[in-house]
Amino acid sequence: MKICLTGGSGFLGTRLSEFFFDNGYVVENISRSDLNKGVGAIAQKIEGSEMLVNLAGASIMKRWTSKYKKEIYNSRINTTKQLVEAFVQVKSKPKIVLSASAVGIYDTYDVHDEFSDHYADDFLARVCKDWEAAITPLANENIRFAVMRLGVVLDQFDGALSKMLPSFRMGVGATIGDGYQAFPFIHINDFLSAVWYVLKNPESKGVYNLVAPELVSNRELAKGIGKRLKRPVFLQMPERLLRLMFGDGADVLTKGQKVVPQRLLDLGYPFQFPTLDMALDDLLLGD
Repeated sequence: MKICLTGGSGFLGTRLSEFFFDNGYVVENISRSDLNKGVGAIAQKIEGSEMLVNLAGASIMKRWTSKYKKEIYNSRINTTKQLVEAFVQVKSKPKIVLSASAVGIYDTYDVHDEFSDHYADDFLARVCKDWEAAITPLANENIRFAVMRLGVVLDQFDGALSKMLPSFRMGVGATIGDGYQAFPFIHINDFLSAVWYVLKNPESKGVYNLVAPELVSNRELAKGIGKRLKRPVFLQMPERLLRLMFGDGADVLTKGQKVVPQRLLDLGYPFQFPTLDMALDDLLLGD
């Protein structure tokens, strides 16, 4: 059995590749060189796959210059459009396509399940809207497809949490601004298991929020890390400093969305780490 994957060299793509391999699948990675060769090369990679997972996209945790904003946008939307064009040429098509998006599509005021249409009006929200729109033509291909709106995936070895840990271990961990902005998160194991659950459930299609059920703040995250590492947390990272470092990309850190995974819960997905305390205990206190 074969799973086709874009973004396979990134943090989440690498972990998914390992997960699929451990579950008996051959993972076919669509690389940047394949994308540069055009839709014919992409279609050849997809041919005969049981599933297709689209995770391609440049990191958002860099300084957002005008040039880099174009890279963030094009690496998601143009890649997804290429996949859709290639998919039409494939004879033995995957049974389901799962494509990434982000909770950044939502505004920072309301509490959002998957039926919320209270979207933000900024660059990241526009990227998410266009990213999701780029995959929707697959609705005409008589297959299942689903969109996963990702929160922050917590892993002690990679991703956002791993980058935060050194400063906390040195006793200089800090909240971002006042720390009261929402922090939608999901444990890496729940991310992997939820993806698997959606792929394998014949009823799953449409949009899914891949976040834990608990609503928490950045302040609660910082205090939780400090508690488990036995380090004080009394500093605040000023927003103006983040603006100097990341430009408009600082919005990713200073803003947060209150998001619930209602459709995953309705589907019966059993969260292993539904609360921040459970996730941090496992990641920071586990063996």
